[in-house]
Amino acid sequence: MKRLMLLAIIALAGCVTTGPAPIDKSKMAEGYFQKGLAFFQEKNLEMAAVEFNRSIQTDRSYKMSYYYLGVICDSQGKLQDAIKYYMDAIDQDGKFSEAYNALGAVYSKQGMWDEALKNYKKALENKLYTTPHVPYFNMGRVYMAQKKYTQAIESFRNAKAYVKQDFIIYELGNALFEAGQIKDAIREFQEGIEIAPKNASLRYGRALALLKDGNRKASVQEFKKVIELEPKSELALKAQDYLKLLR
Repeated sequence: MKRLMLLAIIALAGCVTTGPAPIDKSKMAEGYFQKGLAFFQEKNLEMAAVEFNRSIQTDRSYKMSYYYLGVICDSQGKLQDAIKYYMDAIDQDGKFSEAYNALGAVYSKQGMWDEALKNYKKALENKLYTTPHVPYFNMGRVYMAQKKYTQAIESFRNAKAYVKQDFIIYELGNALFEAGQIKDAIREFQEGIEIAPKNASLRYGRALALLKDGNRKASVQEFKKVIELEPKSELALKAQDYLKLLR
């Protein structure tokens, strides 16, 4: 009898330990995030926000949902909300470079240059960050707005060292032009044109630099190329005005 009772107790103990597996909130949060991301990519921001919020409600530490809520608010002009969400994302991961860069961009939109630069620099502290050219480029834009051309040139050169893209080279050429380093500006614009020969902005920048350098003939050719590439653009109108003066 005692043996039967012992076996019954053991059996009951086994029943107690076997039950449904605990819910993995992190995986659930990721599932909601992936749904939100799909809506986001379809530009359905309302439904994307619903899913990102579900993700956060499931797991408060899911940083990507905070980040994308920030992106949505940023795109809608809700800058204070965007700042809050980016900061929430950073609270979950102090090395979240994308969030620091995005936060810097929001501050830049408001002309809060010191805060913008601080966050761009924080983005760069993470040595595993895969796109450091982005905050370097953004820093260059801030310095240009402040007319700090030496710092702008350095920032754009740092960006270019990682990625040689035409829009980076254009900004570098522009910064050199504003700093009075005309021959260097011409070289940068020319390098950009070799990468992207149909970029009218690079052509226009080179035309101005050539004119400043006294090379009137080459300048005229570049102004004509601007008009050829983008005949109905504002750049083309400016180029036409210069051509009238250079006749």
